Amino acid sequence: MAFKKIRHSSISAETPEALFRDLRNREVEGLLSHQADILREYCKQQVLNASDVALQLPTGSGKTLVALLIGEWRRRRFNERVVYLCPTRQLVNQVVEQSLSKYGIKANAFVGKQTEYSPAIKAEYTNAETLAVTTYSGLFNTNPFLNNADLIILDDAHAAENYIAKYWSLLIERDKPEHSALFKALVSAMRGIVSDEHYRRLSGNCDDIGDTQWVEKIPTPNLYGRLTEITEILDVHIKDRTDLQYSWSVLQNHLFSCHIYSSSNSILIRPILPPTRSHQPFYNAKQRIYMSATLGEGGELERVSGIEKIVRLSVPEGWDKQAIGRRLFLFPERCLDEELALNLAIDMIKETPRSLVLVPNEHTSTEFKNKIREKTGSKIFDAAQIEQSKQPFVLAEKAVAVVANRYDGIDLAGDECRLLIVKGLQRATNLQEKFLVTRMPASILFNDRILTRIVQAVGRCTRAANDYAAVIVLGEELNKFLLDKDKRPFLHPEVQAELEFGNEQSKDVEAKSFLDNLRIFLEHKEEWNEAEEEIISLRGTLQQSQLPGIDKLKNAVTYELRYQYALWNGDYEKAVEECRSVLNSLSGDEVKGYRAFWYYLAGSAAWIATKNGITYMESVARDFFQRAAQTTEIRWLYELSRINIGVTQENHTDASRLTAVIERLEAQLSELGTANNTKFEAEVKTILENLDRIKDSQEDSKAFEDGHERLGRLLGYQVANSESNAAPDPYWMADDGFCIVFEDHSVNSQKSPLGANKVRQVASHPNWIKANVQLRSDAEIIPVIITPCESIEDGAKPHTSDVCYWNQKEFRAWAESAISVIRDLRRSFPGEANLEWRERAIQAYRDSGLDPASLAENLRKQKLSSLPSK
Repeated sequence: MAFKKIRHSSISAETPEALFRDLRNREVEGLLSHQADILREYCKQQVLNASDVALQLPTGSGKTLVALLIGEWRRRRFNERVVYLCPTRQLVNQVVEQSLSKYGIKANAFVGKQTEYSPAIKAEYTNAETLAVTTYSGLFNTNPFLNNADLIILDDAHAAENYIAKYWSLLIERDKPEHSALFKALVSAMRGIVSDEHYRRLSGNCDDIGDTQWVEKIPTPNLYGRLTEITEILDVHIKDRTDLQYSWSVLQNHLFSCHIYSSSNSILIRPILPPTRSHQPFYNAKQRIYMSATLGEGGELERVSGIEKIVRLSVPEGWDKQAIGRRLFLFPERCLDEELALNLAIDMIKETPRSLVLVPNEHTSTEFKNKIREKTGSKIFDAAQIEQSKQPFVLAEKAVAVVANRYDGIDLAGDECRLLIVKGLQRATNLQEKFLVTRMPASILFNDRILTRIVQAVGRCTRAANDYAAVIVLGEELNKFLLDKDKRPFLHPEVQAELEFGNEQSKDVEAKSFLDNLRIFLEHKEEWNEAEEEIISLRGTLQQSQLPGIDKLKNAVTYELRYQYALWNGDYEKAVEECRSVLNSLSGDEVKGYRAFWYYLAGSAAWIATKNGITYMESVARDFFQRAAQTTEIRWLYELSRINIGVTQENHTDASRLTAVIERLEAQLSELGTANNTKFEAEVKTILENLDRIKDSQEDSKAFEDGHERLGRLLGYQVANSESNAAPDPYWMADDGFCIVFEDHSVNSQKSPLGANKVRQVASHPNWIKANVQLRSDAEIIPVIITPCESIEDGAKPHTSDVCYWNQKEFRAWAESAISVIRDLRRSFPGEANLEWRERAIQAYRDSGLDPASLAENLRKQKLSSLPSK
């Protein structure tokens, strides 16, 4: 056999633009002006040699070609190994196919098991002969094949947070059979370091276990003493669990720098920010390029990537006004109820060959799929199927893809899909985000991220300049967000104009009008052109505003990352120092909740330092915890501060209990919705009507109890009602140390005296509570009877000493008054945790006597023993 002749490449183009002209096998005739502009800016010396560079180009503007050209140019000119990262396998295959067929650049896909990579593509990468394209998990794992890249290109960088953070995250799920034993063992280890309510939820012994809003964090000082035990539990249970063992191997020696969050069904262990500098295959690259349609201005990209300094290239001229494609937004729930709006969406699905449905969770996904099966003959696809390959979906004549909790990684261009239905708004995609949004509250950190998710969601089916798709908006929270005139200015002017146009088309119209407008839009002919001109004209009058607090978040991010690396490496004093720098950047009320979180992190780092022999840090920790407790309303922050802030322990307990009630009130108001009054007023109507059912019949008694339960739940108390023998009627709990246990008593006449048997029954209720409800041993339990009776039998007197009395009519009037307070608070409720609103709600409860302390005080003034006897 003749030896092969060695040819040295003579192609050494001076710039990516010059390389493009040399690519003869491309379908694309030439670069667009904005692509050429950004390539020229990239070639400037300070950018070319920077370790981290961010390029922002709108979806559909050709950012894939820009990235591939840069990668191929550096491969040829500098003999560099290049890795291109995508969120999903489907996008990997799409990039590889487009790279060769459209642009004439050869690239290889690295997906699946390493053992199945072909020797040829492995050799081509190793010798820098072709580009390598893989998923984020292809690089962020404990043993990546692509471990020595010179250039890493991160596509869809705005969506990379969960993909990158997953490498440093351990998620244990109750409902996964392979996780069940580990979940139970961890819950057992947490007993005593979390509140009894927290423990009951984790152990499954809570009436509200299905509450999807609930999330909690184990305070770091409480956790620290159990680290050894938790480590041993994880070691034993994860040893043979391949889905957890790799993440655990990364966290195992750094558990002290991690945080544990929990919902009723899952436990998440992770550091605050991903310490990506500790992952050499990522950090050792000469350069990392972040490609995104939306980079954010508040340090979001730095937090996602774990990198302190990223050089940003300016957005090409004109893109601050113009966007890609055209969307027709329709808001059926503006004039139709929820059920009719959903049925209209189903009718729209029937009008189109293929539809994409984005929902916030699996529960909503299942409901939507069932509705589609019931009403249409469309084939249903899920995210996993689309990620593997979108071709079966695209080739189907009638198909619907239903995707849960995903706003990225699915690109459906042109006729592939013309109808997008978005139901609900997912503010948080993991437990850490959810804790910061709903508990701290520090949602300001995620405002930019939420806007990005919305923009990404509504752009799934408009991937090129001439693309068009209808976007049907369902769900109260998303409707409220997109129709809010104060939030819209933070969006791109093109999207603002589309939203305003869609809003006007959705006012006071019938279902038929929505369908007619959809048909006109999908035909996209002369009848639509006038509407198109109106949107363009409207766009010209609009500007995009900057989110509040964005500069402060941007200034803080460098110190946040330095804190994370210091803590990860066990340098606790340095971590505290960096926390101080973060806090210096976070002044002002708009970042108050996020500032409280950093007070807590500073206190936690100082606490760990104390436990490691740096004794002077104990007072530092206490001071930070006190500042955190003063800044926000989180129950366990009061405990950490040891309340050495000028209030008594009694007042501290009262404040902690009231905070718990207000947190549950927030969940109730969110559940009932704030975009319109329908659900709230229906609930109030049910409560008041049921509390009017005071006749002495089994049916009326049950109705009254139901109204009583609903009232307590609406007010933010934990409520339960057992049907077991000798059990009380509803009981309300503020926390694991406070319980009001009721007996609802109805008779036909208020003139009838209350009998001795009934009084004895009420007096025994605290014993029933102690035996059947997990409360603290020193819990305050107040027995109360609600009755129309105004006297008691002589024989009942000896049993009345601790029983409180509430006249039934007075209770009904009190309920009306309490609901009016809730109604007033609801008017200003922002729909998420908000410090100013919380403070206002706390004061309103105290002023109205709805807080646990006032309620207990007022009840104890009305003793059953004070009634006359007959």
